[in-house]
Amino acid sequence: MRGCKNHMEEESKVFVSVDVTKIVKYCCVASVLIVGTIFGSSVLKKYVEKKDC
Repeated sequence: MRGCKNHMEEESKVFVSVDVTKIVKYCCVASVLIVGTIFGSSVLKKYVEKKDC
């Protein structure tokens, strides 16, 4: 019985491809945008406070 294979068993193969370079690239871009937003908002806040004086 070892030679008998189910027809569905042969077609149920799943291949998953993980591209680590794209994951790292998008994480770096996201971190730069987050830091830029935080830094930019603090600089803008200081600029508006000095402009009011």
